[in-house]
Amino acid sequence: MPEYQSLYRKYRSQTFADLVGQDAASRALQGAIISGRVAHAYLFSGSRGTGKTSAARLLAKSLNCTGRPRSSAEPCNRCESCLEVLAGSALDLIEIDAASNRGIDEIRDLREKVNLAPALGPYKVYIIDEAHMLTEPAFNALLKTLEEPPAHVVFVLCTTDAQKIPLTVIGRCQQFVFRRHSEPQIVGRLAHIASEEKVSIEPAAMDLIARTAQGSMRDAVGLLDQLVPLASGPISLEAARSLLGIADPRVLDELLDHVLAGRAAEALSELNRIYAEGGELRQVVRGLMEACRDRLVAALTARDQATARRLSDVLDALLHLDGEVRRHAEPRFLVEATLARLAVEAESDVPSAQPASVAPTSSPRLEDRTPSPAPPAAVAATSPLRGEDKIQGWSEVLEKLNRTVRAVYLDAQPEVDGSILILWFKYGFHHKKAQEQSAQLMPHVRAWLGDDVRIDFRLRENEAARSAPRPASPEDDPFVREIVRRFDGRVTRVKEVSE
Repeated sequence: MPEYQSLYRKYRSQTFADLVGQDAASRALQGAIISGRVAHAYLFSGSRGTGKTSAARLLAKSLNCTGRPRSSAEPCNRCESCLEVLAGSALDLIEIDAASNRGIDEIRDLREKVNLAPALGPYKVYIIDEAHMLTEPAFNALLKTLEEPPAHVVFVLCTTDAQKIPLTVIGRCQQFVFRRHSEPQIVGRLAHIASEEKVSIEPAAMDLIARTAQGSMRDAVGLLDQLVPLASGPISLEAARSLLGIADPRVLDELLDHVLAGRAAEALSELNRIYAEGGELRQVVRGLMEACRDRLVAALTARDQATARRLSDVLDALLHLDGEVRRHAEPRFLVEATLARLAVEAESDVPSAQPASVAPTSSPRLEDRTPSPAPPAAVAATSPLRGEDKIQGWSEVLEKLNRTVRAVYLDAQPEVDGSILILWFKYGFHHKKAQEQSAQLMPHVRAWLGDDVRIDFRLRENEAARSAPRPASPEDDPFVREIVRRFDGRVTRVKEVSE
């Protein structure tokens, strides 16, 4: 019986024409191959499943292909070299997983072997996957080889986190950024594979897979691979939802309504029903994030800052939850605890909880909203951020930030006082992180408010903290109590530190 080959491996791009959604990188690499101006080192960066490793293998296959015409960069996939790459046995293609081979010893071994001549073709190609995982000594050792590489060697560093690659290494590589695939691109590829595999799947089901994959072609094909053996006939939308554990968006909207309205008991009951029906918790969290994001955009469009602030807090909590769910020993309890906390906070914050549901397809009426509470006396002298241009300006600044940095600033409440942009934060963690990420924010703020602008980061709890009496003991501190409750811990030692 032949060994089963996953759909992603079976339909991995074998030509540049087959490399979906990365036209700029594909054209540049083909031009370099045809002109003979291949760099000695490349850096392919981008999120997972966008084709970085596939493009690196294509480059290696094309460089050593003996059957391709000089006017084309496409490998023939018939010569001995191409067949060896396809079979995974090519001696001139060396793939290193930096996640498990990240130390200096592995790089030293690479440096010793890099001078050996290629076995079959004119080039030896080294693909270092997850290159950002290399240790600092390993990067330093690799840098020496990148500075003076043998003429027959080409390095391709692939990474999902280019910010962790030292600038000295980046400076010696040609960098290509691989973009997330659009949903139409993913649907087109899925339709092609389904046709080749003689699988009948509804267009709505393919749309669902494309949304769930979040730009990763590998994840999308992997989800299709899960459905094919489980489905007994044509794959419908409901069958895809059931088999993949994806809840109906209407049900997730109801769950989010309960959370935003402060109905904790109803929220937990709805979550348990979704879980009992086979809903996969991470998909539930992602679905809630999408719904919350749509409502946040609607609130910003309607100039409803009170609702927008509440939604941004919820979205921020869901972003953190998304990262924790897969690592937590009891993900169900974690999701329940987070949604219950958000609902309780909404119930206690009447002005924020009042406009609980904002439909993404319609703009909420401002006259139906509860007005925002007046700013504290400490900020009465400053001018609050008002006017369509300023509100739109701050929204545009947030849109220009990458997802990780933007999550830090979603909690910020902006005010403008002359040439000073004041950012108020509700939580100390965001207040600290925002200052650490200020270099990412500053260029966009200058483009918005001018080169003379200065940013003042402030924490709303500071004024109240100065005037409030200190707790009688560390255990009485609200923050300590919350940590003890959340992690089922206890205070074992108290150490005084200076301010």
